[in-house]
Parts: sequence; C-alpha cells; structure tokens
Amino acid sequence: MKNKLAELRAKNPRLYEIIAYVFFGALTTLVNWLFYLSLTAALGLHAREKGSAAYTLIANTSQVISWILSVLFAFFTNRRFVFESDAKKGGLLRELWQFVSSRALGYALFDLLLFNVFLTFMSDRPAKLIMNVFVIIFNYLVSRFVVFRKRDKDSPESSRSNSTPS
Repeated sequence: MKNKLAELRAKNPRLYEIIAYVFFGALTTLVNWLFYLSLTAALGLHAREKGSAAYTLIANTSQVISWILSVLFAFFTNRRFVFESDAKKGGLLRELWQFVSSRALGYALFDLLLFNVFLTFMSDRPAKLIMNVFVIIFNYLVSRFVVFRKRDKDSPESSRSNSTPS
C-alpha cells in the first residue's frame, strides 16, 4: 500500500494531495466529533430542554473545545502529510498563525453563526453534520491556496521559511 501511495504521489501529486486531505480531514472530523460527543455527554446536553440557555451553552462550550483540539490535530497532519511543508522557524509560525486564523474565520462563519441558526430548528447533531461539509470545503481552499501554498524560492519570505533550496 505504501508503494502505491508513493507511486500516486509521483505520478499525480494533486490527486495524492486531495486524497490525503480527505483522509486526514476525516480523521480530524472524527477527533472533533469524539470530543464533542464526549463533552456533551459529560455535561448532560440531552438532559436540557432543546433551545434553552443551558442547552445552547453546553453545545457551544463543547463545540469550542472540540474545535481547538481538532484544529491542532489538523495543523500538524496537514502540514506534514498533506501539503508536505518544510517551513522552519518563522515560516512555521507564519503557517500556524495563518492556519489558526483561517480556521477561526471558518469557525465564526460556520460553526458559530450557522450552527446557532440551525439549532433554532433542528437538533445539534444534524446541524453539526451540515456545518462539517461547509467547513471542509472552506478549509481545503484556504489551506491549499493561502497557508501551505508553495512559495517562490527566490522570494525573501521563502528563503526564511524553507530550510534548503531544491
């Protein structure tokens, strides 16, 4: 299997990237859901009346914590296995800042805004599932074209972020 993946990476790097993104995105989503479900169970979400302040507070608190943990997981897996970044020091910090910032923007747009809109007319799990679709598309586009884009080797920014020229 490892050899087939290496062949795919060599023959069609963009397809390999998309497959890797989907795979690690699924793992990131799993991390997010496992923490979310564990937290909502531990905090007694379903013992609260749907639409109540306690229900909304528990759902959102669980959402924030699971988001933070899944973003950290996603950063390191995307950086290493999907986009294969070799940025060092300042470049790594730039990537981390851009990654967290873009994920925070996606979180604000989808997880907070639309999630709470959907909570007014559906339960938390279908709302969260719908948000995951929007978030995955948004995150790939931002990661691919902003955070982990390949830098021009001659630019000053790239000489600071890449360890050695190819």
